[in-house]
Amino acid sequence: MNRRPPRPKRGALAVCATPRADKSIIRSMLKRQDLHSFPHTSPWTLIGLLIVFVMSACQSNLTPSPSATPIPTSTIGLRTAEPLPSSTATQAPILSISPTASPSPTTNCLRLGGTLQKETISSEYVGELNFQIYLPPCYQADPEKRYPVLYLLHGLSYDEEQWLQIGLVQEMDSLIVNGIIAPFLVVLPHEARFNPPQTSGFDDALMLELVPWIDEQFQTLSEKPFRALGGLSRGAAWAVHIGFTHHQQFASIGAHSLPIFEADSGNLNAWLTSIPHADLPTFYIDIGRSDQEVQSALEFANQLDAHHIPHEWHLFNDGHTQTYWFNHLQGYLKWYARNW
Repeated sequence: MNRRPPRPKRGALAVCATPRADKSIIRSMLKRQDLHSFPHTSPWTLIGLLIVFVMSACQSNLTPSPSATPIPTSTIGLRTAEPLPSSTATQAPILSISPTASPSPTTNCLRLGGTLQKETISSEYVGELNFQIYLPPCYQADPEKRYPVLYLLHGLSYDEEQWLQIGLVQEMDSLIVNGIIAPFLVVLPHEARFNPPQTSGFDDALMLELVPWIDEQFQTLSEKPFRALGGLSRGAAWAVHIGFTHHQQFASIGAHSLPIFEADSGNLNAWLTSIPHADLPTFYIDIGRSDQEVQSALEFANQLDAHHIPHEWHLFNDGHTQTYWFNHLQGYLKWYARNW
């Protein structure tokens, strides 16, 4: 990178004010004006020489001096070149750049952020399944582009708005606009009835109805490496349950503040034994030290350890609170998008 030369210090400015060439001229004129350098002559001779000198100086003032050749001005890089002063001397050709038509202003779709849509589909298993879907910035700009999909499940006594309340949309927009994560879709299903997994039907509605509908209606990448599932609290229990029962559908499972379903506790060992390890998703488990479910999450992580199943285990401060999930939301999203 080219750097500007350092500015002179204030104290040095007076020393450098007169260039060396000017000083040289001044010294030469002093020598010319030194009368003692002339040879010894009579006063009348000196007076005559002085008259001749004055007359020649006056004549030189009346003779017009030739015009100085102007220095050509560079116009490279200017859209419209300024005309140079007229002169009889030959001048350098002027580079004239005609202005090009500016393209019509286009909106930077990244800066507009993503959009959120509310949808409802009829379900054989739960009657109606309401959900919201986050479409990333510039989703509408290229109808041929396909995106990964993340499904996020809410906690007990909440609905899909829980993820919005802890800042999902703002965090997604920020991470995408700043190039930290690749854009992807986020689907937020609403579990209306909090029944045990054996009688709920929510997992069937999600996997047999919602996921195919999303892939049909939106620009998704439907292969396993581009689909992830996560949840907080009860949603984390669902994520683990579905991660095993539909392990061929998801590459990543996020279990945030995890309480394992009681009915699943006895199934974990069978799942971990019967499912080929290469077919299982990668798990991310996190919980706060003061969370009442910390032992449940720890036991699940220990079982993954015992069966050598790839996973991440994070024990943070804080408890089972909205503040905790808000503080870790960015880390969750970056983990889901790590391979996208």
